[in-house]
Amino acid sequence: MVFFYLIGALCVASAVAKAYFDTKKAVKQEFIAKLLASVSFMFCAVYAIYNNPQSMQYGIFILCALIFGTIGDILLCLDGFFTEAPDYHKFFNTTGTAIFFIGHVMYMALLFVYAPISRTPFLLLAMPVLPLIMLALILSGKITLPKLQSYLMVIYFAVAGGVIIGAVSFLLNSGGAAVGWIVLAASVLFAFSDCFLGLFHYCPALKISEKVAPYIVMPTYCIAQVLYALSIYYIAM
Repeated sequence: MVFFYLIGALCVASAVAKAYFDTKKAVKQEFIAKLLASVSFMFCAVYAIYNNPQSMQYGIFILCALIFGTIGDILLCLDGFFTEAPDYHKFFNTTGTAIFFIGHVMYMALLFVYAPISRTPFLLLAMPVLPLIMLALILSGKITLPKLQSYLMVIYFAVAGGVIIGAVSFLLNSGGAAVGWIVLAASVLFAFSDCFLGLFHYCPALKISEKVAPYIVMPTYCIAQVLYALSIYYIAM
């Protein structure tokens, strides 16, 4: 496990470096740091699967979600190279967001497969919370996105909330086992990172500092991904 934690630490360190280069507008260095962070958390998943082969099915599902996240990360980082080419910038941004969204859906689906919501149906009462917050921001005029994209963000927030609900269900069904708490922590950090990023970019009324936001978004996201990978090690133990 020492090797796992070393790779996890490298991932988080790379995330902090990515945040630093983001604040300095150093696009190439930012891209390299983000790529290293993504490769690191994928390696964590592979290492966890190798050390706990009983978790193969669960682990591969997590690894696939991490891969979609990595591809989305790369595309979203590439758009920074095309700020003077609007069509390419839009393509990388839109495609990256869509692929990243697939990773979210995979996490939500995985959690509901391993902890069917039919066992904890009362949790569905919390499903509207995040999308309703987003909808309130849209209706208040605080969101800068075009109308269609604004309402797509409602769906994005709904899935982020679904990931947290799935994680709570997972924890309850695990009987409070360590893996349940790991997955819950990962899911909360994952959803928080996404929501914070969305509000930072598209809700200027909140006045989130450009110098502070990168140090919140990327590290919390990478810690979440490392924790998802760590859950592979514990899932069948």
